[in-house]
Amino acid sequence: MLLGVRIEAVVTDLDGTVVRSDFSVSPGTLRALDLISSAGIKFVIATARTPQGLEHFEVLAQRTTMAVCCSGAIGWSSPERTMRWMESMTPVAIRRVVEIAISEGAGVASYDGSLWRMSEEYLRLSPTQPQGPTRVVASTAVLAETSCCTMALRHADGGLDRIAELVSAEADSAALSHVGRSTVLDVTAHGVDKGTGTCRALESLGVAPASAVSFGDMPNDLAMFRVTGRSYSIGDSDAAVMREASEVLPNVEEDGFARKIDELAAAGWVM
Repeated sequence: MLLGVRIEAVVTDLDGTVVRSDFSVSPGTLRALDLISSAGIKFVIATARTPQGLEHFEVLAQRTTMAVCCSGAIGWSSPERTMRWMESMTPVAIRRVVEIAISEGAGVASYDGSLWRMSEEYLRLSPTQPQGPTRVVASTAVLAETSCCTMALRHADGGLDRIAELVSAEADSAALSHVGRSTVLDVTAHGVDKGTGTCRALESLGVAPASAVSFGDMPNDLAMFRVTGRSYSIGDSDAAVMREASEVLPNVEEDGFARKIDELAAAGWVM
């Protein structure tokens, strides 16, 4: 970590970091985002959500310089409402993820840039969520043969650790995230994650990753932590995230993100 570096970008996860479990955003968080903007600092969202899912949070989207969606698979410009990149999974990996889901009794879904296709089990386990892409039920046979850039798995007992190990070992990149109070296993193409997406977004903005700070709360945020100058765990939801973070902050319900932004602003945006 470099000391005395001016912060040029703030990168943050959404759910559990700046979006609360009831899908609300606190006044403190919005004030913190306006502080970031007034300082001329780039604000980047890195989320497992799709661009449409991000845009539902209008108060956040309108303050975003660039977004890394689908855990790095999609680059999205909210100001222009345009896709900057999309990394598709290989057909072999897609089929293997579906096979693993079937063998483990999990629900599985895939997203192709505009549409979520999901098994009946995934739909059953999927909680009520803010608006996003159109969702349709599809057979696992259709899911196995349909091109996509990201996949998601849910299990009735919430146990996704074994499935995550299988996917990581035999298919593509996988990491746990959450939506509201539900844990999800997100899968992207090999070598695609929030870290690669963050680097790509920052490069397009002319910002060195070492001049950025990042905020997150789940294992899919670790890749993002590893490429930024400093990283902050929001709350104590995951031991690995707390262990790798530069600092552990109060949780989202206690405005951990906003309180840290206030502190950084008071220090002249120098880390």
